[in-house]
Amino acid sequence: MNIVEAKEKLSNKAVVKKLNSTDFRSYSGLILVILVVGTFLSFRSPNFLTQQNILNVLRQISVYGILACGQAFAMMTGGIDLQVGSVAGLCGAIVTKIVVGNTIGLVPAMIVGMVIGGILGLFAGFMIAKTGIPAFIMTLGLQISLRGVAYLICDGKPIGNLPENMLHLGVGSVAGIPVPILFMLASFVIIGIILSKTSFGRSVYAVGGNYQAAFHSGINAKRVIMLSYMISGILAALAGVILSARNASAQPTAGNAFETEAIAACAMGGVSFSGGKGAVTGIFLGALLMGIINNGMNLMYISSYWQLVVKGAIIVASVLYSIFSSKTK
Repeated sequence: MNIVEAKEKLSNKAVVKKLNSTDFRSYSGLILVILVVGTFLSFRSPNFLTQQNILNVLRQISVYGILACGQAFAMMTGGIDLQVGSVAGLCGAIVTKIVVGNTIGLVPAMIVGMVIGGILGLFAGFMIAKTGIPAFIMTLGLQISLRGVAYLICDGKPIGNLPENMLHLGVGSVAGIPVPILFMLASFVIIGIILSKTSFGRSVYAVGGNYQAAFHSGINAKRVIMLSYMISGILAALAGVILSARNASAQPTAGNAFETEAIAACAMGGVSFSGGKGAVTGIFLGALLMGIINNGMNLMYISSYWQLVVKGAIIVASVLYSIFSSKTK
């Protein structure tokens, strides 16, 4: 056997190993659904596979994608973060108000917003880890409270007159790629590195998979939970700034119900509600499928009411397929 044949054999083994991995099986159903739906839409609408439309789909899912990256940490530890939509709306409003008022520059304002988001997430994680209050109840309460604070910050009305540099975050592009897409891709890359290449990422999986076992093995499980919710808050704040820039204003209702989109993207991507499982690739595919569904039905002029019905059905079907395939050897 020569060197070339040996390399090909090793490459084939790596591919087979990847295809048989639990992570791949968890989102393999999504790949199939995306291919089927994409093929169908390409025949129904000639504009679907154009470069402009593909960029439009990615731009539409940019905020959901960033939120899903943060939501994944909470879900992988066995919890859930229902406050991400409200954190996005609140932090987007704070950053916009600072920038419009010329208090400080855009970059420092974004840092302030992300710090606030991180503190809010850390507070939620602290309460969940230290008091034992269910994550659902804790983050639901914060979701409601923070939405009220967003209304107070905005005084019940949109904050407009955004400066050009902030608008660029929402509608600008770099080398032909919209800026929101770049932020989303950067978020996925960074989160992917954290989860797969760092001890903290391995600790997140361990805590979600078996809290007691992780604790007895020396992992500071409570610290992992707190940091996971902090990361979720930071990314929610970033998503809120991008959302305000896309809307050309900060609105008190911004991010309303976006947590459901983030949770759906994670669930469709194979992130387990019981924790300990999930892959960044699957999360991205989950967000992508939702964007394709929305975009495709808009191109076919399907009523928004039917869009909700179809999207809900596809979400349930994708999650069921992922659960089934992950259990099948």
